[in-house]
Amino acid sequence: MMHLVGRIHGVLRTFVVFLAAAIAVFSAPTQAQTWPQKPIRVLIGFATGGPPDLVTRVVAPKLGEYLGQPIVIENRPGAGGVIAMEAVANSPPDGYTLALGTVGTLFLAKALLPSAPYDPLSFVPVGIFAKQEFILITHPNLPVNTLKEFIELAKKQPGKLNYGASTPGSPPHMLAEMFKDQAGVDIFGINYKGSADAVQRFLAGDVQMLVDGYSILGPLITSGKAKALLVTSPQRMKKLPDVPTALEVGLPNYVIETFFSLVAPPGTPTAIPRRMHAEMVKTLQDKSVLEVMDRLVMAPYVSTPEELGSVIKTDWPKWNNAVKAAGIKVQ
Repeated sequence: MMHLVGRIHGVLRTFVVFLAAAIAVFSAPTQAQTWPQKPIRVLIGFATGGPPDLVTRVVAPKLGEYLGQPIVIENRPGAGGVIAMEAVANSPPDGYTLALGTVGTLFLAKALLPSAPYDPLSFVPVGIFAKQEFILITHPNLPVNTLKEFIELAKKQPGKLNYGASTPGSPPHMLAEMFKDQAGVDIFGINYKGSADAVQRFLAGDVQMLVDGYSILGPLITSGKAKALLVTSPQRMKKLPDVPTALEVGLPNYVIETFFSLVAPPGTPTAIPRRMHAEMVKTLQDKSVLEVMDRLVMAPYVSTPEELGSVIKTDWPKWNNAVKAAGIKVQ
């Protein structure tokens, strides 16, 4: 009799496990069909006004329209993006809290702060929606017109020139440090709360060099308040046809672009990223969105969740190793 009861218990346990697995499998499509039922938050690890914030605020409203729920942008700057990424990593995996994933927040912040309490590979990828290159500018008061002249001036005055950048570990900060290393110059770095603050200090003459995106630096260049000396894109920018690329000025390892993506907390059902990807495709076909992205010199780029996952797996060790090799420290 006891043997029979044991067998029955064993069968029941097996049935319960099977039932739980079946519910998980069949509930994912249902969850994607019913999700979202309330507003979605996207946490940005940078201050307002910078390229990550600007491009996300262009895409989010239209994406929310296609999803049927508003997307609320929440800026949580600090530690190069660590604060926002940690908050999302610890959020419920229900698709209602996402993070803006960039080279800075996913890779650089973690590489510069190894103790950051999240693993770049643990996030569930949703997809890339834009890419961007960078521009290096100098103050018009400097007696230089080319990158070669700027490098020569910096070498004559080691430690006397300053560059400005947003938060430590952000792409503008890293790119400025990488330029110093590749050009062999000693330029003192000053970090600010965000790109907008760095621009204000540049205009005030406190810093003589900035590296950032066109959305931030374009108005300075076109108004004559800055000199553009190079772009990090493989080819010259359409909006800056007279500005040489890093390849043209002899810095072949300075061809760099960043991406803007959405990632979800670990454990988020894959059906949710797939649903969001389908609506993102529609969003980046919208004429009004494309027009604004063109003004910001942001390249629309739709990737699948799987493609973003592959990028994260490939780029995380690359950037981590680059930071270690360069010996760049966050002070």
